[in-house]
Amino acid sequence: MRSSSLVLALFWFAAHDAAAFVPSPGRRSMRRPRSGYASLSIEPSSARTAVETEDILCEVGTNTVDECRTVPATQSQLSAATNIAKCICGAGSFALPHVFLEEGVLGGTLAITVCGALAAYTMQSLSNSKTIAASSGGGGTILSYVELAENALGPNAATVVFALTLSASIGVCSTYLVFIGQTLASLSSDATSQNIVRQVFPDISTFAWEAGAAVVLLPLSLLRSYGIFAFTSALGVVAVLGGILVTLASGILVEPGGGLGFAIDAVEHLPMWPESLAAAFGGSFGTIAYLFCVNFLTFPIINSMEKPKEDYGGAVNWAVAGVWFVNVIFAILCLGFYGDQTQDLVLGNLNNGPYLSALKLLLCVDLLFTFPIVFSSGRQILENSIIGAEAAESENSAPARTAIVAVAIAACLMLAQIGGFGAVANLVGGVAQGTLAFIMPPAIAVALARRNGQELVGGESGQLLLGAFGVAVVSSVTYFTAVGIFQ
Repeated sequence: MRSSSLVLALFWFAAHDAAAFVPSPGRRSMRRPRSGYASLSIEPSSARTAVETEDILCEVGTNTVDECRTVPATQSQLSAATNIAKCICGAGSFALPHVFLEEGVLGGTLAITVCGALAAYTMQSLSNSKTIAASSGGGGTILSYVELAENALGPNAATVVFALTLSASIGVCSTYLVFIGQTLASLSSDATSQNIVRQVFPDISTFAWEAGAAVVLLPLSLLRSYGIFAFTSALGVVAVLGGILVTLASGILVEPGGGLGFAIDAVEHLPMWPESLAAAFGGSFGTIAYLFCVNFLTFPIINSMEKPKEDYGGAVNWAVAGVWFVNVIFAILCLGFYGDQTQDLVLGNLNNGPYLSALKLLLCVDLLFTFPIVFSSGRQILENSIIGAEAAESENSAPARTAIVAVAIAACLMLAQIGGFGAVANLVGGVAQGTLAFIMPPAIAVALARRNGQELVGGESGQLLLGAFGVAVVSSVTYFTAVGIFQ
């Protein structure tokens, strides 16, 4: 059995909390195949032969630009569920208490339940569509979301999925910059704690920290091999789980203290529903989608499973249910601790003593080294589109590649200025990830059903309603983000 730790390096924060590498339609990968495995071609699915259908997984989280690791598809249901849960749970969890503040205790619970259930359904829908498209496409195989969209909806839809993947990659990286900037600025401005950041860099603004992080990230993002970042998987597990546990322990024992009973009693006096349904939906639902809508990672996870047809649905359900439970409890308790003072990132409500400061710094360091891994998806897309895959590998292309990376990181920095972590995560989750989760899967399912003369479970009307819900998510998040920018 293949250990789950091999895949954890792939998927941790690459969702969420990131964007998996999705190859360009019609362009052949520059990666070299390993012995015993088929080449990871990126030609249209209809052009694939039966020989090219061996078990392959492109390890996005540890990939290099010129080589893709391949592993046997031996992952169990438990291992796959663990990896899906890792995709979902990340820095976005620390923004959920503020989401519940805006949507109300019951409203937030309902929103995260609906989003989680629909995300789980559409992940399984994509898996089913993948099987149908492959079986009806002349014996070929589907290895990516782009290929499935091209098979079912045509090249224009494949281009849309391709562009959304690029947007998700850039957008998720922007949230990392915001997280680093907000967290370090809160440490730098705290004159009472005299933490190490305050002592060395007093009163540095959020933007200055974000800009400084962008400068540091430029050379890191130019690296062509990410083997040196492999340690970030274990670091990320410790940082996120430690952050959640320490946040709860601090609220129970330190500030405000009083134990769980205090938090539960306080929750009873908080609003149960949002004051404005439209504002809450458009202003914060995308943050929940930022967590759960990891549909663009469906294919790497399926490709790594020994029995995807039998086990994938169960893995998705267990992962989503487990993450739902942890995050609902975490969000409600934190809201009980801090009430209407709950900050955009709940870490801002914690004091900056030596241990808590160390935890915040650990989270920032983890994101600093995770950024280049997630950014590699968008970087590869841009390099291949602008200077070509072959030219990008030559030494003479270094100035052009540097310019592309610099502009892309500058775009991340600009996107980070639209608001706090919650605002940026809401935009990325609601628009890019929301489209990939709520609009494209039902469109693909309907197109394949019509082409093959099959009946859909629940009929076309259910799929169309799901698509309409996706349109409502994307349009409302876009509108309220625009309003927030221009106010």
